[in-house]
Amino acid sequence: MNLLVASAFGDLTAQLERQLRTDGIVADLTPAQSADELVEALLEQRFDGLIADYTLHDIDIWKLTTLVRSGRFADPAVPIYLIQESCETEIPRILANEYRFKVVALEQLTRMLKTPPDLDAFKPTLLIIEDEPDAANIAFHALGDDYRIDVAKEGRQGFDLWLQQRHDLILLDLMLPGLSGDRLLTEILAVDCEQPVIIVTAFSGLENHKNLMINGASEFLGKPYSLIELRHMCRTVHHRARLVTEIHYREDQFKLIGHQLWLLDRCLAKNDHVNSHRVIQRMQAIIPALSPSDDEQFKLLQSVASR
Repeated sequence: MNLLVASAFGDLTAQLERQLRTDGIVADLTPAQSADELVEALLEQRFDGLIADYTLHDIDIWKLTTLVRSGRFADPAVPIYLIQESCETEIPRILANEYRFKVVALEQLTRMLKTPPDLDAFKPTLLIIEDEPDAANIAFHALGDDYRIDVAKEGRQGFDLWLQQRHDLILLDLMLPGLSGDRLLTEILAVDCEQPVIIVTAFSGLENHKNLMINGASEFLGKPYSLIELRHMCRTVHHRARLVTEIHYREDQFKLIGHQLWLLDRCLAKNDHVNSHRVIQRMQAIIPALSPSDDEQFKLLQSVASR
């Protein structure tokens, strides 16, 4: 097995060597600490997997995966694994799937290396909750190229399946036996108020549609609908959900940066250079351009923190 290890620090390669040895896997490891080293390695040889920290010195996981998936420097299907322990904030699954990488704990990595995911594994997941077999089949075949799909025939089954899988998108029929669509919507949103749900309804009244949106539905689709309408609405709602998730993720990063700046200010005020360096390293893990080895960046941080 030939693996490329992308990390700004050599300890990931050493940790990975120990883990592979413990799990009885023989592998050749090629380290890369910068974008240039990464591209050079990808151009020179083929890899069975790319294991990465959240950031190198000059590139983070988002730019790294974009570079690899472009296909200009390597096989775009090479499996990419982001080591969970290197992340300062949790990576939302919808974003990891969009960029086609897996977030994995180091101790679980060898298991995943034995059964690498294909690119279909990164398709967004869709749950169709529909009691009419013909309608469910039509939606399944219309959307099967773009989504990994589960189908439930009644409300309670759909709710249980969603709790297990947490699908990226739900296509929910309003008229269901047992647990009705509107009650099911309430139960789903009580667990996750940001779950994207498209309600499929034969009722065309504006009052009903208004109530659905007020109750938390992302969109509604009136029966009968065309397959073009169905595909377009699913793409629109999923894209909107991805953007909202990314906004929340970036907000969490900004909050973390603000907290680290406060800590840096306290450390510098006490002339605690050891902990100041540690704080800057944590900030570098969030913003790759902030390198602690760069004197100008270090002076800029000191200036900002002391204000």
